[in-house]
Amino acid sequence: MKKPGIAIGAWVLAVLVLVLGLVLKNQSDFSRNYLHEQLAEHGITFTPVANLLPAQQQVPCLVANAGKPLTTGKQAECYAKYQIGIDLTLIDGGKTYFQSHYNGYLARAKVDAAVKANPNDAATLALVKDASDATRKADDLLAGEATRGLLLTGYGFSVISDRLAQAAFACFIGAGLLLLAGILMLVTSKRTRPASS
Repeated sequence: MKKPGIAIGAWVLAVLVLVLGLVLKNQSDFSRNYLHEQLAEHGITFTPVANLLPAQQQVPCLVANAGKPLTTGKQAECYAKYQIGIDLTLIDGGKTYFQSHYNGYLARAKVDAAVKANPNDAATLALVKDASDATRKADDLLAGEATRGLLLTGYGFSVISDRLAQAAFACFIGAGLLLLAGILMLVTSKRTRPASS
């Protein structure tokens, strides 16, 4: 194949790689903007430094974002891991939702048995209060862990968006190199073309 044909092939490939880069960039921008809009809609604001727990005051991303609205994937990761994550350890002695929920189930089972046996007994009323407290803790943990999971999922999508942007940048560089290679082949083919007799 002659150099002009190879040059045209390089240009066609450059256009295809450029189009791929534009599609990747479009998807990256969509993902980033959508995440920003969704996070902004919820109106989550980082806790001011003065109101953070001592352990949270040692976390650089919480301190750096204190008082700011949560609008990016990286902020979502920080808030989920360190604001919610540390707060959750205080609800039921560090138990997870599943552990706390099971404890609540056991407490409700005791209440059912006690109510059947002696509904107005002081011990039964104490069990009812304990079961209510256990259920409230489990509900709080469920809400916290669900929010934490959603924020970490948002962070995951922001990482994908960043990877798409990097792939788009690589495509743009590749398209530029293919374009230059095609131009160089065309120029060198004209210089080396033998003179016709």
